[in-house]
Amino acid sequence: MKRLILVRHATAVDEGPKGSDFHRRLKKRGRREAQLMAERVAALVGVPDQVFSSPADRALETAQVFAERLGVPAERVALREELYGGLEPDGFLHIVQGFDNRVKNVMVFGHDPSFTEFAAHLIPGFRESIPKAGVLVIEIDRPRWSSVRPGDGRMVHFERPPAPDDQKRMHEDLLDRLVVAIRSGILSGVRDFELENSREVTRLVARMSTRLARDLRPFAQTKAIKDAMRAPKAAKNRKSRRARRKSA
Repeated sequence: MKRLILVRHATAVDEGPKGSDFHRRLKKRGRREAQLMAERVAALVGVPDQVFSSPADRALETAQVFAERLGVPAERVALREELYGGLEPDGFLHIVQGFDNRVKNVMVFGHDPSFTEFAAHLIPGFRESIPKAGVLVIEIDRPRWSSVRPGDGRMVHFERPPAPDDQKRMHEDLLDRLVVAIRSGILSGVRDFELENSREVTRLVARMSTRLARDLRPFAQTKAIKDAMRAPKAAKNRKSRRARRKSA
């Protein structure tokens, strides 16, 4: 059994330096998407045996965010030039068939429409469209990559990023919580120094707390994002329980 994880790059700027498409970087929203999705799929996919990425900036940035979260060593992230550009399904399949047969789980970062078209080529009846930062996990009941054929895939997970407003809210909430925690910690820690409780002291502590919170926010995302990811599922479960009670 083999497992292929397709990850479309997160949201990028519309145009790179000098109009370049290749050098389009991720927007702040795109980095949020990548971080959220990496956190969401960590428990689903574990640590891939190999990671391949399109060399385009937006795909490689997305791959780096995932690799850091999933604990993938740098040497397992390899660039494949063919993943950038108009890759046809048969060409994509040729890449997959060339994977090392000794590895079981392979994660690939790239672009649409190539990803969506290849997914439809590999999975019978697949009619979805892979969104930016979307993650599609496919199982293939073959002992070797070299023997994979069209229609061999089975979709086991299809994860889509939350709406942009939800992502922004999650990160703003996290920043607010960090500011409050840092400010409280500072004031508690210096209590023995009997600082004057003046407007100037309050303003200075608030300014330093906000600055430090912004610097720490990338390192503090994990638990907050886990909580945010659980919230929609919990709400869905509550709704399902209410529906069962009504029908009982």
